[in-house]
Amino acid sequence: MLKLVYKRFIGAMMLIVIASVFCFLLIAAFPGNVALVIAEQRSATVSIEIVHQVEEEYGLKDPILVRYGRWLGDTLRGDLGRSLRTGEPVGPALLRRAAPTFVLILAGATVALTIGLGFSLLGALWPGGMVDRGVRALALVGASMPKFFIAALLVYAFGVLLKVLPTYGFDGPSSWILPALAIGIVPGALISRVTRVALESAMSRPYVTTALAKGMSRGRILVRDAVPNVLPVVVNAFGIHFAFMVQAAIVIEPIFAWPGVASYFVEAARFRDYQVLQSSLLLFSMFFILVNFVVDLIVLTIDPKQRRPRSA
Repeated sequence: MLKLVYKRFIGAMMLIVIASVFCFLLIAAFPGNVALVIAEQRSATVSIEIVHQVEEEYGLKDPILVRYGRWLGDTLRGDLGRSLRTGEPVGPALLRRAAPTFVLILAGATVALTIGLGFSLLGALWPGGMVDRGVRALALVGASMPKFFIAALLVYAFGVLLKVLPTYGFDGPSSWILPALAIGIVPGALISRVTRVALESAMSRPYVTTALAKGMSRGRILVRDAVPNVLPVVVNAFGIHFAFMVQAAIVIEPIFAWPGVASYFVEAARFRDYQVLQSSLLLFSMFFILVNFVVDLIVLTIDPKQRRPRSA
């Protein structure tokens, strides 16, 4: 077990290093002159001398490996540079904006897990009936709708027509409901479809037939025997969609005017703020990799088959 954990940890660290390379190269390959953008932020009139001064100050003429090493070293020391747009340090700005994004992802994950488990259990309790067909149809519709369209529908329904929930800003639990639904409905629908198939397979096993013949109720068999067997599948599906919620937050946060990391990233892309873009991309990549690492550990703990040594 410890050997497997160690190998997964080393793999995660290697992926983070590779992700840092791609984050740096992706931003470095942006079209246009970075020095010119920085010079335009500093002065209304830009001359060749100012551009050359910026290039010397930021080391933009250095080889790409030297620039990457300098950026990585600063990042490891906690120095993420300064925003080209506002001049504020990037690290404290990301830390300040982390709370709204964390709340959004956590609330969305709660919605996704509730929908995923609720729909799949309802369908498994009454397979083939009206309830099962109804939740399957709802899951299909939910999985097919784009997140921005769901967000727009929620804003129109609860903010414009009913006027019962706030539609913008990070101002207490009532303002969390619509963003959480917008980011959690699609993952919840997808999780419910995966879990429903796994439960259907588990409930078709011989031990279920034997338990039914002994007089046990279907609900008891489902909770006591089937759910533990499909738990690794549920954890894997939930972990994948939980990690991808950072990507979804890039769409959801601007719609609801949330002051989070994803919204900060969108603003940086709009103004070509390279320092913020590099740090935000690295943060998103690390989140994705570390979530998958934690999911691997959980699956290793609850699924004995994953801990068996593979035969040659």
